[in-house]
Amino acid sequence: MTRRLTILPLKFALSATLALALSVAPVSANDWGSRNDHDDTTAILGLLLGIATLGILLSDDDGANKDTYKRKDPPRKVHRKPVPRHLILPSDCLRTYRMQDGKRKFFSKRCMKRNFSYYSKLPRSCRDTIVARNKQGTYVTRKIYYPRCLRKHGYRQSRYY
Repeated sequence: MTRRLTILPLKFALSATLALALSVAPVSANDWGSRNDHDDTTAILGLLLGIATLGILLSDDDGANKDTYKRKDPPRKVHRKPVPRHLILPSDCLRTYRMQDGKRKFFSKRCMKRNFSYYSKLPRSCRDTIVARNKQGTYVTRKIYYPRCLRKHGYRQSRYY
C-alpha cells in the first residue's frame, strides 16, 4: 500500500515570503531619489527576493510530483500452518504409468501399504483400478490412488525425494 504525503506548509511559506517581499520593497519613481544607501540596499534585496519567490511559484506547475513522495510498506510474510505428519505421503510411491493416452502419475497402492503408516486412513474415494502397460508392453491392471483427490482431502507429498 502506498501513501501520499503532501508538503503544504512550503506553499504557505513561499506565498508569505512573496507578500513580505512586495510590502518591504515598494518601488515608486517619486521616492527613489530621497532614500539613503541603506534603504536602497534593502529595497533591492527585497525586490530580488520577491522576484525569486515569484519565479519559484510560477515554475512549479507540476507540484504534485515534486511535493509528494511515495512510501512502500514492506511485503507481509505468509506463515503457513505445518502439515500434520499423518497427512504427508511418501514421494517414493508416486509412480509413472504408461497409459493409452500417454504417461500419467499415480500413487501405487502396494507401495503405500508398505511405506505409509496411516494407509488405513486413506479415503476410499481416491482409490481406483487402472489398466497400464508394463515394461514388456502388455496391459496389466494396477491399483492406484489419484494424487489430485488425495490433495483435495488434505494430503501432501513429501518434499524429499
